[in-house]
Amino acid sequence: MQEKTKGDAYKIVPQKDYPNSYDATTKVAQREQDENARPAIKNALPNVKKYSTVFIGAPIWWGEYPMIVRTFIDNVNLNGKTVIQFTTAEGSGLGNTAETLRKAYPKAKVREGFTTEGNNVKNDPSSVRSDVNKWLNGLGY
Repeated sequence: MQEKTKGDAYKIVPQKDYPNSYDATTKVAQREQDENARPAIKNALPNVKKYSTVFIGAPIWWGEYPMIVRTFIDNVNLNGKTVIQFTTAEGSGLGNTAETLRKAYPKAKVREGFTTEGNNVKNDPSSVRSDVNKWLNGLGY
C-alpha cells in the first residue's frame, strides 16, 4: 500500500510489548477490550496536518480494532480528512471499523476499506498484494 500510494508510514508501537505467542496475545487483547483500555503508545504521535488521506491498518479482534488503535484514534484528529481502513481478521472482516471511525471523526470522509484473513497474508502474500492493488485502483490510486 505504501509503495502504491507513495505515502508515509507511521507504526503504532505499544509502550508495553504484547506477548510473542498468539494465545497469550489474544488473552491480553480480550482483557483490554473488556476493560475498554487505552494502552500507551511508545512512539510520538504523528503530525497529520499535511495529509488529506490517512489509512489506518490493524488486525481485528472480536469485531473491533485493538485497543491501542483506539488510543491512536482518540488522540489524533482526522476530521476533515479522508480515512480508509484496512484489516486482517479471521472472520470479522472489517468489523466495526467504519462505524468507529465515523463516530470518532464525524467530519471525515470514511471510504471503502479492505480486509483479508491474516493467514492469507502469511501463506499467500502475492495474492493479497494483487487484491490490495485492485482495491487501491478502485479508490483511484
